[in-house]
Amino acid sequence: MNIELPSTPLFTALFAESPWTLAFPILVVAAALAWWGARTDRVRAILAGVAMMLCAAAILALAAVQVSPGEHARETVQAMVAAAESADLQRFQACFAPDASMHYGGPESPGDDMERLMRAAESLKGKHRIESNSVTELSIATKDSECGIVLLGCRTTTASSYAAVPTRWWIEVRRQADGAWLIERLAWIELLNQVPARGTL
Repeated sequence: MNIELPSTPLFTALFAESPWTLAFPILVVAAALAWWGARTDRVRAILAGVAMMLCAAAILALAAVQVSPGEHARETVQAMVAAAESADLQRFQACFAPDASMHYGGPESPGDDMERLMRAAESLKGKHRIESNSVTELSIATKDSECGIVLLGCRTTTASSYAAVPTRWWIEVRRQADGAWLIERLAWIELLNQVPARGTL
């Protein structure tokens, strides 16, 4: 299933999630100006180049201290993956909001509640115990000031699989009343390039 991330607001993308998109061309122009000014003894060009370099540095510094909802979402998903890999169900559950739901095929498909999700997660200690896992995709987007979306791709070998199995997941993470960023919707969108059936876990 081809599910795309929403578009991150431009300001958030340029000054938080992808600062090099803006900073890199500024640095290129700054270097060119400074070089041209030095070659032609034009002080104003050199000063303009230096000013642009400082501007690019300020953009990167701002991005380093500003964490977007998409970046918060990525941190939560990485914590969930680490907990699943170690079969630490307490840490795994702590990544989810109490009213979280799991969906098969897409985020709008019928879903299971947290209780059923945790019953399925028990298999991480048994037949679905993870022996190796590599993250092949970790794309993020900021939906709004309170919500980030992650597309997660993995290749996972479990105790019951004969080889690494590719999967893709759509994950919605939202800021809670206490400020914590927790998963509210988890959608399993691909299993071996097919749409997984409800109850596969």
